[in-house]
Amino acid sequence: MFTKRLRRLVLPLAGATALTVALLAPATSASAASPVPRGKPYVQYTAHLIENGSGSGYSSYINVHDAHNNAFAVGIQSDTGSSISKGQPRFIWERVQNGKFTYGYMGGASHSKTSVGLRWYKNDVASVILNNRTVGTIAVNLDGRLFFNAEANARLNGDVVHSQVNDISIAVGDTAGRTGLTGTWNTGFTFHGLKAKQTNGTKVQGASFSIDGRVSGLPRGGNWDTTEVAGIAMIAQAWR
Repeated sequence: MFTKRLRRLVLPLAGATALTVALLAPATSASAASPVPRGKPYVQYTAHLIENGSGSGYSSYINVHDAHNNAFAVGIQSDTGSSISKGQPRFIWERVQNGKFTYGYMGGASHSKTSVGLRWYKNDVASVILNNRTVGTIAVNLDGRLFFNAEANARLNGDVVHSQVNDISIAVGDTAGRTGLTGTWNTGFTFHGLKAKQTNGTKVQGASFSIDGRVSGLPRGGNWDTTEVAGIAMIAQAWR
């Protein structure tokens, strides 16, 4: 998402679904203990994903991030370059903390319409929701105003993505002036040939997107680990 993948280590995501994780920086705060959410979630983001494409790799995600290089995402990814995915769709989470990127594959997914979600709590705990069931928690720090992506990615030049993020529901905030969303979805974030398009007018809640394209313009040796290769729709938290 924000930094290239440098080397592989193993980290746990506590919960019902066993994960293998690739870490892009030293895991100074990793713990085998399951972090426990406290209070009500500050963020809840759910959607239905349809992940599809062709070539060596493609994906579909929902993502929450701040303006300080911290993010958390849940989605479905197919990657022939992964010894876990082997080109088949797998549930995946991704986390960026101070620019350091970790991710973990979960169980097998499909190319059919699938419900995913995430929650984030102010004690810096996030939970993963798959098919309307919470499957695990992980430590995630987010600071200040939050932003929400509906996105899809592809891996190499020539790879094609045809993914969807549909029926979006986002609840965020707990104080006056900083609750809910502001404005409309911005679909102008297009990288290396991938583009998001809203398919149901200008809805904010309930928005649906198709994200399509063929990857082009990556330098020799470039891929989604070294470069942003994405079509993204984004909207911001209300903030005044």
